[in-house]
Order: sequence, then structure tokens, then C-alpha cells
Amino acid sequence: MTAPPLAVSVWGHGRSVPTLDPGCLYSLAVLQLGFGADHELYVIEPRSWPNPENVPSVYNAEKHAGQVLIGDAVASTPDGLRDYLRNRSSLDAPLRQAPLAAARAQAVQSMLDDALADLVLHTLFSLPTNFQKVTADCLAPIQRSILPSSLPRRLRASVGKRLSSPAINLWGLGGSWQRSDAQEARRWNLTAGLAEARDPTSQLPRQGVQSAYAADVQEQWERSRIAARARELFQTLITMMNSAPFLVGCQHPTSIDARMYSLLAPLLLGPSLPIALLPTLLREEFPELVAHTERMHTYLWGTNPTESWAFQRKECVYGPSNFSWQSLWQSFSPRNWFGSQNSSQPANLPPTLRYGRWAFYIWAIVGPLAYVALTGLVTIEYEDPDEQELDLDEISDQEREKLQDVDQETLAPGQEYANSAPAPTEMEDDGSLPSEPNSEIDPMEFLDEEWQVDDE
Repeated sequence: MTAPPLAVSVWGHGRSVPTLDPGCLYSLAVLQLGFGADHELYVIEPRSWPNPENVPSVYNAEKHAGQVLIGDAVASTPDGLRDYLRNRSSLDAPLRQAPLAAARAQAVQSMLDDALADLVLHTLFSLPTNFQKVTADCLAPIQRSILPSSLPRRLRASVGKRLSSPAINLWGLGGSWQRSDAQEARRWNLTAGLAEARDPTSQLPRQGVQSAYAADVQEQWERSRIAARARELFQTLITMMNSAPFLVGCQHPTSIDARMYSLLAPLLLGPSLPIALLPTLLREEFPELVAHTERMHTYLWGTNPTESWAFQRKECVYGPSNFSWQSLWQSFSPRNWFGSQNSSQPANLPPTLRYGRWAFYIWAIVGPLAYVALTGLVTIEYEDPDEQELDLDEISDQEREKLQDVDQETLAPGQEYANSAPAPTEMEDDGSLPSEPNSEIDPMEFLDEEWQVDDE
């Protein structure tokens, strides 16, 4: 019984190796060991919006009309993929028959994951020159956009959190990002012709050893510590090979060989690194590990690796269980309405996938609107500004009429004008009128006087 096709999502791309990310390269290697001989395997670029997925992830796939239809996820971690392949393929078959070799393999696997992986990630991500000139370009998406991708910086941030933990404490050793940024700023200042960059004395300390020389000595000392730690690990790995072509004395590669290959191949077979601390150490002192990496590379991808499935990137279409807004937008594109051949979706989809997808799209759009309308979450109130002004006018007229009735009742007949006439005022010596700070004047009295004069 043949297994269904599988698609694995990985970060980045490469010419000599499929990817520089050790986790993604490990997933590709174990897939090739388990299913690569007689099954269809595809490599796809992971989506990062709107619902980012775990990378690497393996999905059930189906090839239709030149594109890969992505189904449910099979495994979302490298360890989960390894367990999946152990139950369905001949992966790690030599270890199942030898309990002692299996125990050794478990110890080597822990050493690779806990110690060697940290050193490799430090070389690729922590050293500024290596990351800027090699790692960032290899991990960027193949499809370039107007804005640069933020994926390399996000991966560097996640690696920095891991290496900055107190148990590891490797982030920043052998190369400081602050010093690299300062050198870059000084170079730009010199290019711009600023006075600070032209004056060499402004860069020198007032006393003691020059700061640049002290930083160089510190970086070389930190790199020597990293080399000493790596030398112990490499010597242990050679001991575990026991003069056999593969680890723990096996004659055929297992998952731990794929793990060591995924860690050493980016250093030995990938692009040349500006700070080649570990690659130089491997080539000069540990040729057995270099030979093992080259042997695994040939065993996995053959003599012409670029034609292997791991170096190819396929266009994919996510199914309803892997919904994305990009696929929704593509389905509503006018090009798909007229059946264009350049459409990103196949013209003849399987009936279950086609009808189920449209039903999901319609429910995703109409469902929230119907829920809002039925529950009354949104209420609309309409107020007429004319009615509000009319009520205010009526209230003011009523108050005015009441005031008029009260004034007419309190005043005796014939006294309206007598009381309303202002009393003569005496002038001050300087000819000004006397001030009355506490006098209160009711404006309605003047209005009543004007109305009475008009009536007469």
C-alpha cells in the first residue's frame, strides 16, 4: 500500500543545500529517508498571514492540474514527523533490532539537539556578518516583493531568545551587534563627510587602551571558547561513529545521521561564511565528519542534487481546513470567473473540494452579518433636529407668557410706566455715572416695557 503524497513547508531556499534552517533541513532529510524512494514529495513555502503555521509542517497533498492541493496536517514538529515515519516506513529499522544501539542513538540525539544545534545557530544568526551577508538572503522568500521580508529578522529574534537564556548564554559572543551598528554608522558618517568622521582624534579614548583593540581581543577570546566547546562535541561524535560509515556503528543512515547532516551541511556545503569558525575547525581537525556530511548529501539527493524534489518549490492551494485570506481573494478574482489559464487556482477542482470551499466562503461572509442582524448588536436611532428645535421654541414661549402674566398681576393699573421709568441719577464730580456693582437687571423687564409701548 503506497502512502499518499506529502508536502512539507520549509523556510528559505538554496543551491547547494535545500535550506540553511537546520530544523527544515532535518525534516527534508528524514522524509527522503522514509518516503523518498517511491513516494511523491513536494516542498512549499509556508504562509505567514493571517494564521501563521509551525514550520516545518507536513501535510497530506494531492497534485491536480499542475498544482499541489494541501489537506490536513500530518506533523507540525520535526520530532512528530520522525515518529510518523517510524510507524509507516523503514526509518530507523536498524535501531529497532539493537536496543544498545538505540540507547546510544538517543544519547547522540540529545547531544545534537542540546549542544551542537546551539553552536550552529550561533554561527548562522548571532555573528552579524554571517547573518547579514549569507543567512538573511538564504532565508528570504523566493517571491520578492516591494518591501523587504521581515522573516529573517523574526527568525533571528527567536534564535536570540533561545541563545540568550542563562543555560546557554551564547548570544553576542564572538561578535557584537552594537559594535557592528557603530561601525556601520561611522562608515555612513564618513561617506556623508561629517566632521566627526573626518577627525580621527574624536574616535580615540582619553586614557587606557584603544576601545577598538580591546573589543577585538575580547571577540577573539570568545571565539576561542566557542571553538573549544565545539572541539569536544566533534570528538565525541567521531567516537560514536566507531569507524562505521554512519553513527552508532550502523551501516545504513538513520534519523540521527539526518540530524547531524542538517546541522553540519549549512556550514560545510552552504555558501561561504565570512566568519568561518566552525567550518574551518571541521575541515582542519575533523575530516571524518566532513566525509560523513558529504556521504549523507550524496545518499539523500544523488549526484545531481538540484534536480531532487527538495530543491524545487511548488505552488500550492490550501483547502477549506487550511483557510487563508489570500486563497479567498484569489477565488473572487475576475480572472477565475472567466476560466483564465493563468489563474492561481485550477479550473477543474474535485467536486468535494470545490463545493465545500464555496460553502465555507459564503458562510464566512453571510454568517456574521446574519448574527449581528438577529441579535440586535447594532441599533440605529434617528433624531429629527427640526423637532428638537420646535420643542425648545414652544418651551421658551410658554415661559415667556408666564412671566408676562406674573408682571401684569403684580403691577397696579396705571403704575406700569411709573414704576418702569428709570429714576434720575446724579452725576459724579468727574462727570461719570455712579457704578452699581450689586445691581441685578432682569432682561425680561426691558422686553415687557418695549411690548407695552408698542401696544400703546
